[in-house]
Amino acid sequence: MDHVENEEQPIKLVIMGMENAGKTTILDVLTGKIRETPNKPPSMNPTKGVERSTILFFQKETKVWDLGGQETYRNEYLSNPEKYFHTISFFFYVVDIQDYYRLVPSVMYFKGIFNLIKKYSPDAKLIFLFHKTDPNYIPDDRNLKSKFLEKIEPGLKLANSLYIMYDTTIFDIKSIKIAFGLES
Repeated sequence: MDHVENEEQPIKLVIMGMENAGKTTILDVLTGKIRETPNKPPSMNPTKGVERSTILFFQKETKVWDLGGQETYRNEYLSNPEKYFHTISFFFYVVDIQDYYRLVPSVMYFKGIFNLIKKYSPDAKLIFLFHKTDPNYIPDDRNLKSKFLEKIEPGLKLANSLYIMYDTTIFDIKSIKIAFGLES
């Protein structure tokens, strides 16, 4: 008789968003590459394709997939969903709330991703990070957070999908750690 171990499925956390939204910087906080609040945003190279790392998330070893946000990569993820969207436990979508010109493409990208997540990982927890809520950021009449939510909430409600959202900034590392349950 073959012995089959009944191991728990590893936790898979996926972080996505448009290029330059701050995904890799957020992960650098989680992996300890950034330990102190910087005086200015760190200079980063764009993520090429998918970068995988492991973090401790809710006291469990978690596989993190950081999916680069450049158009070429976005098209790849959407056209090969079975490769990227299976067995996701936690899905973080990062929105740069200071990038007015990327709002509509970000909404459209999220809507495409959301349909695939519902298909391939229907139990994934959905978390939005409204990133770059920097100390000097003052929401103006363009309030991108509200506009983003206004565009995606009808689809989320229709699909009966709950979500959590956090305002984050590299200038308050604790805001990032709270979003990932590492601090309260």
